[in-house]
Amino acid sequence: MLTLAKQRKIRLLIYLSFLSVLLFLSFLSSLMIGSFPLSPIEVFENLINPEKNKTISTIIYNYRLPRALFALITGFSLGISGGVIQSLTRNPLADPYITGMASGAALGAAIAFLIPIISIYFIPFFAFLGGISSILLTIFLAKKAKAGPIGFILAGIAIGTFASALLIFIITLAQEKAHGIIYWIYGSFSTSKWSDIIITLPIVAFCSLFLFINARDLNILLLGEEHASQLGINAKRLWILMLLISSLCVSSCVAFCGIIGFIGLVAPHMIRLILSSDNRFVLPLGGLTGAFLLLLSDNIVKSSINPFGEMPISTITSIMGVPFFIYLLIKKGGRYEM
Repeated sequence: MLTLAKQRKIRLLIYLSFLSVLLFLSFLSSLMIGSFPLSPIEVFENLINPEKNKTISTIIYNYRLPRALFALITGFSLGISGGVIQSLTRNPLADPYITGMASGAALGAAIAFLIPIISIYFIPFFAFLGGISSILLTIFLAKKAKAGPIGFILAGIAIGTFASALLIFIITLAQEKAHGIIYWIYGSFSTSKWSDIIITLPIVAFCSLFLFINARDLNILLLGEEHASQLGINAKRLWILMLLISSLCVSSCVAFCGIIGFIGLVAPHMIRLILSSDNRFVLPLGGLTGAFLLLLSDNIVKSSINPFGEMPISTITSIMGVPFFIYLLIKKGGRYEM
């Protein structure tokens, strides 16, 4: 008879193998799908030898490859940050979108975009300020209301809606630049560039590494501040650091792709349901699952026939995420069982 540890190891290997195949197929599909469809052979040939066909190589390297990579990076950041926020707040319904963090980050990025003297490299910083301000305000309001997990969600929705309203107001005032920031409301990878990846990848890599290293301490933090202190962990310091780093991780991506909902909710819970509630598994695998879900969503967006342009990617992620949110709302209620 297999022990629980061996059963979990087998499930982990099966899930990783399955997810690796799905990620590869989704990534390949992302390079194939578009207004100019490509075959798998054309993709591989021009990836290996860009000189083979200049037109196809330009399509792949200048448009589809940066778009696919940035979608993966963003999905990973949403997945890992969602797991952290759920653990920090002890709330199964929390994620960067529902807590208002993503909307605040988009607002901060839009403000920075409209200030001429601010370089593109500082946009993630303004997004971070907007994101962290929003989630801290959400936490403050929830504690004041003393309404539990549901009150936290309501506070997050209120802050997120307010930030989105301010974003629309800014776009209305700055009509000459509206085309450059309108996608922040709905989320899109249609304008993704290599420069976006150059800016966000180091930030997401640093944040992810920090969160992975502290995943064990995050598990202990869930047992209570007193228990954590007995084991030599500064609970308040860790809580603040984890919140700041997860906010930076999400904000750096939202600064360039806009508000994308529910990936940070669904991905971590998939790992908890299939494998384990241990954050040493939830964070890295939740990140990879988020990367797959977001790339899949972007492929669906690119595949949809729409004479008026691409539909917002949040349309697809909401179709996936809202039923899951309702399930958690009914099943978990106000409880959070790790």
